[in-house]
Amino acid sequence: MTHEEQHPERAHLIRERNQRLVLRLIFRTGILSQSKAVQRTGLKAPTVFRIFSDLEREGLIEAVSEPSSRSPKNRKKGRRPVNYCIRSSAAYVVGIDFWARSAAAIIQDFAGNLVAERGVCFASPPSAEDALDIIANLIRDMLVESSIDRSKLLGIGVGAPGSVSVSSGVVQFYARIPGMNEFPLGERLRSLFSVPVIVTNNASIVALAEERYGQARGVSSLFLFLVRAGVGGAFIQNGKLVSDRNRTAFEVGHLSIDPSGLACSCGNRGCLELYLNEETVCTALSQIEPCAGIEDAERILSANNPEVDAALKPILEISAHAVRDIRRLLAPEAVLIVTRSKSLSEHIAQAASADFERNDQRFGPPGARIIASEYNSVLACKAACDLVYEEYFAHGFGEGSGFPGGGFMGGSQQRSAGQQPSGAQAE
Repeated sequence: MTHEEQHPERAHLIRERNQRLVLRLIFRTGILSQSKAVQRTGLKAPTVFRIFSDLEREGLIEAVSEPSSRSPKNRKKGRRPVNYCIRSSAAYVVGIDFWARSAAAIIQDFAGNLVAERGVCFASPPSAEDALDIIANLIRDMLVESSIDRSKLLGIGVGAPGSVSVSSGVVQFYARIPGMNEFPLGERLRSLFSVPVIVTNNASIVALAEERYGQARGVSSLFLFLVRAGVGGAFIQNGKLVSDRNRTAFEVGHLSIDPSGLACSCGNRGCLELYLNEETVCTALSQIEPCAGIEDAERILSANNPEVDAALKPILEISAHAVRDIRRLLAPEAVLIVTRSKSLSEHIAQAASADFERNDQRFGPPGARIIASEYNSVLACKAACDLVYEEYFAHGFGEGSGFPGGGFMGGSQQRSAGQQPSGAQAE
């Protein structure tokens, strides 16, 4: 009796793991031949041939012609390798980012190309149930607009506000949306669309977006301050979000900077986000000229008015203090300030950099920097889509799930975001 006959379940798991490994490699490289897959994975050539055949039969990859850069004279003799790429129309992924004032959504195809995008602003914060309806309608509208059959929807990635249980998809605490405490967002979306849903904090997906596609590309460790109605935080180290694997971490907006200060909805006093948020910025700038919202704030801040620094001085001092504490605690290579106003992000980053030059050069790695960036909803939703791709390539979505490749990519339908797949194993 062979080893596979003695241990059929283990052999099946190894085959699935190797198939996911190869599929992820094709996804990341764009175009890949079987010979390159053998080199990159260490798997045997017959195994790789079988995997490519299975993936092509399942409709997940397709052969593609690649123009040769070699002249006919210098081209090597022999049969040219067949290259394969992800079949973009095999499946589709939804990415969502929302908070108390707006929601954004995109659809990407299986190759990661943008297919559709939608967004909506709220005149006032909706209830949790209304927010769910709005998100669901955004998804439905995009599917109809793009003529996508719902059966091809692979999964939904969500950046939600507040404290989030990543393992269960529950928003545990967010005071600005009524009813958004212990709200089972992941479960509710799963029941509406019958697909896996990966939920994490929206600061986390903004941090991932900046680290992968934005201002912080190439940074080995990054701490994000996301300033909107409050302050969100996220920490990335070596490409991975740092959390306790059950719930999102770094609720930096609820760090107390004044124990005898204002009462916060979290039960603490003097929390950072009570002093640093869009409303307090607009109130301060109203000393100069009317400032009804973040668009007015951007206009005033970008005009280089000398009165701005004096108006924002208390807010900028508090911001610099918070950045200083995080630098001393975590020593990240970069601190990223993201707001919905490019000029506001730059003012906060400049104040924090000046504070660092004065007080804090003993802490943090050499060359550490503070980066300013403007919030980009499409990039945030793209990072939310990444959560689904990563989960699918790491663990699959289960046989009988109705998703492309479900027949050979078994696995749980709910795991912590950010887990990485195991390496190749001999079959």
